[in-house]
Amino acid sequence: MDPKLPKPGLGFTKPFFLGIGGSGMSSLAHILADAGLDVCGYDGKRSQVTENLEKKGVKIFSSLSDLGEEVNYDAAIYSSAIRLDSHPIASFFKKKGIRFYHRSEVLHSCFEHLICVGVAGSHGKTTTTAMTGHILNELGFSPSVMVGGDVSFLNGVGGRYSSGKIGVFESDESDGTFLNHKAGIRILTNIDEDHLDFYHTREKLLEAFAKYISFGTEAVILDLDDPGIRDCLELVPDKTRILGFSSDVDAGTKFPDLKSLVHYKIENKKLIFRLDGKELEITSRFPGRHYLTNSLAALIASFILGADPSKAAIAVSGYAGVKRRLEYIGTKDGIDIYDDYGHHPTEVQAVLSSIRELSGGRGKPVILFQPHRYTRTKNLYKDFAKSLDQVDTVLLLPIYPAGEDPIEGVSSDLIANEMQIKPKILSGNLSIDLSLLKDILRPGDVFVSLGAGNVRDWGLEFLKT
Repeated sequence: MDPKLPKPGLGFTKPFFLGIGGSGMSSLAHILADAGLDVCGYDGKRSQVTENLEKKGVKIFSSLSDLGEEVNYDAAIYSSAIRLDSHPIASFFKKKGIRFYHRSEVLHSCFEHLICVGVAGSHGKTTTTAMTGHILNELGFSPSVMVGGDVSFLNGVGGRYSSGKIGVFESDESDGTFLNHKAGIRILTNIDEDHLDFYHTREKLLEAFAKYISFGTEAVILDLDDPGIRDCLELVPDKTRILGFSSDVDAGTKFPDLKSLVHYKIENKKLIFRLDGKELEITSRFPGRHYLTNSLAALIASFILGADPSKAAIAVSGYAGVKRRLEYIGTKDGIDIYDDYGHHPTEVQAVLSSIRELSGGRGKPVILFQPHRYTRTKNLYKDFAKSLDQVDTVLLLPIYPAGEDPIEGVSSDLIANEMQIKPKILSGNLSIDLSLLKDILRPGDVFVSLGAGNVRDWGLEFLKT
């Protein structure tokens, strides 16, 4: 540990992560390792993520038998994806009397001494968190950062504990834990109907986001063009801490009580806006309006923290992206291969809109989509079908369960049967499916593996063959 870094008051020194290879868990593990803790963990799958942790001295086990009977861990860290009642290592630790901490609790304890920016939203929060951290890092603020993905400015990982006075982290609304974070500055990218397995109704979801906007904040940055955010604002009585941005010239009359309002317009793939008395512009190396508006949210947050807006605009325009967010992973036989984490209909729609720009008419977009979770598929299969119908060639994998038990009658066929085009449902067997991909793909095509499960493996294996 760098002696200049303040040691976080966590109450433990040797934590063990259950599922350390997960995106959010690995980022937090990097933060604790940077802070000087003796970090260990379990993950059943070896990956570049686990290798990066091991390079930092983190010991990773792949089975319960590797642990041995004598353990000296003083904390077990878990996420909501871990079933504590059935996970064998969790059961083992319970017998040993080891205390359990949810990852959100640990993150808050690490960052509570910092001036924090928290980023929430149904879509784009990882990208916006990374953009905010990137700006502050480029401008010399040396922020501590927790991103649910691997980013280039953190040397290919998603977490860093640093010497600066600012912390930037991603807040996860999927399990309600984002309400436990106490960031003084908050960004809310958008609100869509996701995670209804947890919230059950859209009304409950909006109530949770209204609390996120209202509770303990000094400033909240909102995209006022988002329909979900506009609906949510009806549940927020005090809007005087909100900094909104909008392309609607009448937004000022529609939202008269805001702390401030930034108007913007998008022309020739540039976002143009005024801030601090200056007209500025943002560009992006990634296609799609959402990248530009996420950049603006990140810039406004950085401006509140003291960043020069002109320098921040230059910095965010050079943002290099997050792994699995429309990530280019290679080219084979004239076919460009991309991968994206999008697993909600709105995300799918945004990715497909961007892909049309990337293909540039040279060939056809080919989408391999893997539905994520039975509950999400059951609730949103019609919306998935509508989003996927934007392109002519769609392939579907079986549902990736993400720890859920199957639901009778819920499969990828639900989506396929609602689509106007006729997608082909693949087997889920890599070798069989790759043979089919070779028959479909031609030079000039753009192939996208899309989903939150292991769909990326199909693109990676295609590059190897």
